Amino acid sequence: MRLKGKRRVLAALVTVGVALGLSGTAVAVAGPASAWTAGYIYVSFPTWLGNCPQGGNVIGINAAVDGMWSGGDWGDDLVYPRVRLNDWNTISAQNFCRQWGRPGGGYWAPATSTRFYPTRNNQTVWVGPAGWQRN
Repeated sequence: MRLKGKRRVLAALVTVGVALGLSGTAVAVAGPASAWTAGYIYVSFPTWLGNCPQGGNVIGINAAVDGMWSGGDWGDDLVYPRVRLNDWNTISAQNFCRQWGRPGGGYWAPATSTRFYPTRNNQTVWVGPAGWQRN
């Protein structure tokens, strides 16, 4: 009798599995828990990583990091966004480059997105079209 009950349960599970497979519904299995925590880092947009492709240097930044932070800064090439530490983040930014002799004193560089992986609070991450580095 016990074996017969186990067969019924197994048959029911197979039927449910086949039904899910035929309906296109997927059953997800949770992966390992993520170990990220929120933190703040310095993100710099230096010319040596391809920022300001027509010359000059970054003096204004409009940026967003995933859904964690959105903002900007004027006067230098740094922002201090909220990020996920020990996880991949994507910063999307458009920089204003100062270039003397140009109408308006400069130009908006093309918008870029860069993925980076910060590991601690107050870390400096350098980003640009040519990639990223961290200290």
